[in-house]
Amino acid sequence: MSEKSGKKFYWVEGVTRDEVVRSLADNSPSVFRHQKNRRILILLTSFLIIVLALTVFIEQPKVRSYLEIATLASVLILYFKLRESVRHVADAPDELLDERLVALRNAGYLDAYRNMGGIGIVYVFIYLLITNEISSPSLSISGAGFSQTIVSYFIWFACMPSMVLAWTMPSERPASQD
Repeated sequence: MSEKSGKKFYWVEGVTRDEVVRSLADNSPSVFRHQKNRRILILLTSFLIIVLALTVFIEQPKVRSYLEIATLASVLILYFKLRESVRHVADAPDELLDERLVALRNAGYLDAYRNMGGIGIVYVFIYLLITNEISSPSLSISGAGFSQTIVSYFIWFACMPSMVLAWTMPSERPASQD
């Protein structure tokens, strides 16, 4: 019976019970237990998401598609490392976390939604700028769609709660071995 409860999948959060419990109990040393390394991971992920959004300006379709695929694959790998670095706290259901972690996660959600509002405003402004709604000279995008820009916006949405937690969580002290 306990084996089945360990494999319970939380569909809304996208995690399993076993994955969260194992991650919270993990005491093995990791590069991402230090805040500085997590912040570097966040900056690298953010840079690649911005590159993905800006591939719309590349006029060569072959170069654009290769860059999109490489950037998207890199962002996904970094996203999973980012989730792992915050021990899946941003994605875990309340019943698997203690009160301190729930409060930390919920405060991070508030900041993440504020950041997403700002990023959404930037995306809308750039879209209006490109489509000649704000400025008179139009930027040349030669029939390119905005699909990669929309994908990058949704990636921001998926990454932001873990990014905020990773940025604000202090470095973990190594477990003392008594």
